[in-house]
Amino acid sequence: MRNSKVFFVLVLLASALGMTFIAPHVEKHIATTQAFPATVCPGFSSDGNTKALLSGSGARIHQISPKSLTFKNAGVRNYSLTQDALLVDGNPTTSVGITYSGGKWLGSTLCNVGTGNQWFLGGSGAVTSKGKLDLVNSGLSDASVELTVFSAHLAPITSTVIVKANSDRILLLDALAPGEGSIAVHVLTRSGRVTSFMLDQQQKGLSSLGLDYVNSYPEPSTSVVIPGVAYTAGKGNSLSHILRLLAPGALDATIKVTIHSTEGDFTPIGFDGRTLAHGKVYDLPLTNISEAHPFSIEVSSDQPVLASAQSSILVSGKHEFAWATAATKLRQVTLNLGGLSPAFVFSGDQIKVNIQWISETGKRGSVSVTGDQVTYWKPTQNLIRATLTTSDAATYANLIFLTANSSQLGFSYLPIMPGASLETSTLPIMDARVISRE
Repeated sequence: MRNSKVFFVLVLLASALGMTFIAPHVEKHIATTQAFPATVCPGFSSDGNTKALLSGSGARIHQISPKSLTFKNAGVRNYSLTQDALLVDGNPTTSVGITYSGGKWLGSTLCNVGTGNQWFLGGSGAVTSKGKLDLVNSGLSDASVELTVFSAHLAPITSTVIVKANSDRILLLDALAPGEGSIAVHVLTRSGRVTSFMLDQQQKGLSSLGLDYVNSYPEPSTSVVIPGVAYTAGKGNSLSHILRLLAPGALDATIKVTIHSTEGDFTPIGFDGRTLAHGKVYDLPLTNISEAHPFSIEVSSDQPVLASAQSSILVSGKHEFAWATAATKLRQVTLNLGGLSPAFVFSGDQIKVNIQWISETGKRGSVSVTGDQVTYWKPTQNLIRATLTTSDAATYANLIFLTANSSQLGFSYLPIMPGASLETSTLPIMDARVISRE
């Protein structure tokens, strides 16, 4: 009896061991995929023309509207928009949004994927304001967005806004902060996929006082760099600058402002050890800056802060302005420029940037830009695309668009940052070959 039990156990063990050789099994592997997410270009402007500067006529797009859900080929490189924002299928290049009115103003902004956490330090809610905040929901479900508005005189005000699926919602700046001349807006997406844009437009009666987009920045920081600010608006024209600052946290900030230029570095009087009360927006004039070339602004602080600069010009009685916002550190980025010819401005301790470009006529070229603190490059041809590459971990860059004469007037700054970064995802896959039998 005992022997039979032992024999039975041995049979079970042998059977289990045999099943490991006989039964088929599946091996699991991981596939890694990389892709660029779709980006959004704003479609709103007041009474001018708005275009999305794309990678080419084959770019896949669709207008963000409840009536549009499918992508199509753009058909043109510079795509004209009306009121609807534009969704551009993922690709390695960064599209640029341009709005302009012949002879009056020019505004530029990066088309981007939206981080869900965007800061806008610019704009106004004063009586001359016609500015707007555009919340674009490119997703297929309703989105919840939390807005916090900061101003020079009032405590921060927070509210929640719902944006319908595949649509946008435009809010007037003078309704968000009535009567406030200096504002900042924090847009925090609580659910959904929202990309936000701010358009600052000033008008007195029938006279335009200028227009520009206020480009967003992802996070406050203890070190903020505004890479390039214009030094002149041309002979006989006036140019002035205002530095806007905000310490959005719970503590006051002590700051130092440094102007970097090809002539050297200096701190304007009253900008070393200055205290910013938290939650309050400051507009501080930058005076007595007479540089021979574009300069950069660095703000150092013991608390996270935001900084931007508004440059205003007066040409033959006409007003125009531009918002210079902070930029992230430059790595590699390709910008679609649609046939424009801006000045490229770089800021850093040891600047070494390679620019590969394609002109409007199809000509290709490259240039190496080197220098210390601040340097710039102005192309002699209109460009449709430029790829910038640097190995320096502390180089910042932006573009300056400036046309200042009695017949044509346009002024805008654009930070050089990627609209979207390459995203990596992993997918489990099954290897069916191991279950085949001969």
